[in-house]
Amino acid sequence: MTYSVAYERAYSEEATAYLRPVQDAVGGLAERFASNFFDSLASTVEGARILGCLLDDEVVHLQGREAQHLRMLFSPDLTMAQHQSEAQRVGRAHALVGVELQALIESFALFQQDVREDILPLVDQESRDAILEVVERRAFVDLEAQAASYQRVDTELALAMAGIDELIQQAPNFSDLVRGVMRLIGSVEGEVSALFGRCDSGGELQIEASQGAAGHRYHDAMMTGLVPKISTDPARPSGQGPGGCAWRSGQIIISEAWAIESRNKPWQSFGKALGFRSSASMPLLDDTGKTIALLTLYSAWPRFFSTLRIGNFLNHLQKVLSHAVQRLNAVPVVALPLRQKYRSWIADKRVTFLYQPIIDLGTGQLRKVEALARLLDEQGRLVSPDRFLPACGNEELFAILETGLEQACVDSKILSQAGLRASIALNFPAEGVGDARCERSILMAMEKCRSHGACIELELLETRETTNTGEHRQAFLQKLRDAGVRLAEDDLGSGHSSLLRLDQYAFDEVKMDQGLVRGATERPQRALEFMLYLTRLVHAFDMRLTVEGLEHRGLIEGALILGADHGQGYGIARPMPIQEIPDWCRRFHYDVIPQRPQTALGALATYLLWDMQAMGSPEQHGAAAAVDARQTVESFIVERGLDGTELARLLAEHFDGKGAVRARVRAHVIERFTQVWYAEMERGSGNPG
Repeated sequence: MTYSVAYERAYSEEATAYLRPVQDAVGGLAERFASNFFDSLASTVEGARILGCLLDDEVVHLQGREAQHLRMLFSPDLTMAQHQSEAQRVGRAHALVGVELQALIESFALFQQDVREDILPLVDQESRDAILEVVERRAFVDLEAQAASYQRVDTELALAMAGIDELIQQAPNFSDLVRGVMRLIGSVEGEVSALFGRCDSGGELQIEASQGAAGHRYHDAMMTGLVPKISTDPARPSGQGPGGCAWRSGQIIISEAWAIESRNKPWQSFGKALGFRSSASMPLLDDTGKTIALLTLYSAWPRFFSTLRIGNFLNHLQKVLSHAVQRLNAVPVVALPLRQKYRSWIADKRVTFLYQPIIDLGTGQLRKVEALARLLDEQGRLVSPDRFLPACGNEELFAILETGLEQACVDSKILSQAGLRASIALNFPAEGVGDARCERSILMAMEKCRSHGACIELELLETRETTNTGEHRQAFLQKLRDAGVRLAEDDLGSGHSSLLRLDQYAFDEVKMDQGLVRGATERPQRALEFMLYLTRLVHAFDMRLTVEGLEHRGLIEGALILGADHGQGYGIARPMPIQEIPDWCRRFHYDVIPQRPQTALGALATYLLWDMQAMGSPEQHGAAAAVDARQTVESFIVERGLDGTELARLLAEHFDGKGAVRARVRAHVIERFTQVWYAEMERGSGNPG
């Protein structure tokens, strides 16, 4: 703020000389004016709401501070800098509790009137004019400084809102979204604390993030039983508070006077000690209007969340954050204490890796091992990734990748010394594409592994569209490929990895999502057809296909017969320490022969392949295409003693039929094969030995 010389003279020695004779009279005027100001405020609807949110001692305290501030205006020793600083502090308080700027302007008009009536008659005419000029100029400085505080509150709120909007567009995962939003909320004027929670599978609200020292202490009090946990259950007293009501209603619930409202009684004693004076419970909604998360905000200022500026902020925040959380809401709920524990273990490098073999389905030879991260708890027990990954943001994912690369350099020597030329594959989060730190770590690890003939492969899983441009991503991935790093698109068909990326980016390999394979237990036809058509698609792009989730011999046979290149799953090998890989290779016996399937699932895969060929497709598909698919299926029927059954009759009709007959019979053949497969599973003959 800049002021003219005339306003600066209001703090000069000449000006202050006029103020000294009226110091005694000012004391009484200030007290009376402060009382009148609060009476005037209470006479308005808005003012009465403000004062009604204050504790009795707070009203007395604020009235005293108001009188003190007015006495300051007459202080002979006041400097402009001191005045501006104090006026900005008072203006901030007025803005945060909802005193409108117009009310301030009117209060200064009343103050000037009181000065004319009570102070000026005490001095001569010459002094009277001089005092009035000084006080009016100081009052203008005071009002403008307070108005600047109002503007600063609005500006900081707008900056926080813009930051949250940008974060929502760029946040690559749920953890970073929530942590980033909480941090930006903490930057809002008003000493705001916050809790963020979602309901777990049992319907209990679990706090997953907290903001501010008071917020952290409040959550700790809930976890230790000092105060009840917020509940969404209307049958519980803790479900009748603002949080529970907001969850059930889908509406933002404001507590203007948190410290004195009866509905907050279960939490009030501890919350008052933390300085909570108002709150806003904000439900985050999906597209159907169902609550999926709860954001609860607390302020040290009464009625803070009832002001128009904050109300607009809350409405906007609810809308944009609801969309963002819904988009990323598939992440499992992880309570805050566990989140903090997992992050601490990752930071302390309590990360180890198990390795799962991936074989060539044609030969059974080991081709590579996938490094699977595990955390070590305090007792040295392994914590699986489905538990800790939902708590990870960018920093934690990078730390895991960095540890994995370091470990791969060490463990690749073990494979090399055992005479195994197998690559080590690591999961590479999409958030790391374009990250200079990731690039340096990968290239350094690749150089170390190359020295003993090993290779690193990266499996990229797309969890969402990133902000990187296609050109930037392509350049990043190409640089890794030029350095000898092989790239695989992970979990094709999961709903995250896009078929479009097969054309956009230069992958060496594709991994079929195991979720598509698991369906073989209930719908074997669908699982096998996914393999069949994805194999054709991937091979058309001159890439190799790895099928994950091969948990039994039937799936292994199906993947081989339908043309997949590599296989991975419990039916081949479980994850194990790197030291056990050489011994596993010596013991592993692979006897899967496409011309002689031993399971109904393998025979069904051969039948589906033959059916495609019979439809007139000139290409050869899969390993069984090199032999007579009909003969293979018929041999299976004979060897299993199924000749003379309805399945055998239907197969003969299908093999000899044409057109509409073949299409009609096909569904019945698949149904009978499926029944044989179910019977095998019950006997256990479809599982690995």
